[in-house]
Parts: sequence; C-alpha cells; structure tokens
Amino acid sequence: MKTRIFTLSILLLSALTVLAGNKIDKLFDQVKDLPNAEYTHEKISKTEKKGVIDGIKNLEAVEAAIDESTYQTLRKTIVKGDYKPYEMLIDTHDDDEVVKILMKRNKKKITEVVIIDLEKDEINLVRFKGNLKSELLNKTIE
Repeated sequence: MKTRIFTLSILLLSALTVLAGNKIDKLFDQVKDLPNAEYTHEKISKTEKKGVIDGIKNLEAVEAAIDESTYQTLRKTIVKGDYKPYEMLIDTHDDDEVVKILMKRNKKKITEVVIIDLEKDEINLVRFKGNLKSELLNKTIE
C-alpha cells in the first residue's frame, strides 16, 4: 500500500511539474501566434563569446506589438499565473507594465531563466536555457 501511495505521489508531482513548466511554453506559443510577433530561437555553441550569463545553450525570444484587448488578456494570464517549479526573482507591477523574472534550477544548478515584460502596447519574452553561471544569479540564490 505504501508503495502505491508513494508511486501515485511521484506521478502527481511529475504531472504538476510538467503542467507548470508548460505554462511558460504556452505563453511563448500564445505570443508567437500574434499577427505581428517576431520570434528568435538560437542554439549557442561553447566557442561563442562569453557574456554576463555563461553556459547558455539556447536563447529564445519573442516580441509583439499588442492592442488593448490582447494586453488585458495577457495581463490576466501573467499576473495570476502559478509558475512552479520556477522561482520568482522579480515580480513588479507598475502602472501598465508587468515584469517577471523567473529561474528554474536543479539542486545548485540554474537551468533556465525567463524574463516576461508586458507593457500597454507590447510584450517581450526571453528565455535562456543551459547550465547557467552568473554572479548576479548566484547572489540571488544565496
């Protein structure tokens, strides 16, 4: 009986993790589908120049100009979202602008950083994936 409960608990936790992770994917897909969206996805090789955040393997960005209706829809989605297993680093709401910076990590390794910037007339999403190393991020973890 304990084995069944343990197994079901692991399955439930796995399903919840996948669903939460997909929230970011769904947001990216929603913005990519906007009529004037510009989407970029790049794989970064190890030989490329190091920058503020080292260890980036993938960079994904999408931006789009939006109207009032789209702004309200996206705002509701972004503001009331539960982003687990991501850790919220920054969450600001200033007038008509919403900014969220989220981080995902396994043990002590940062694997993903997501930046969401929603303004009245545009939205910008950026996602870094890899084995991320940054003094800025490491100070945030401590």
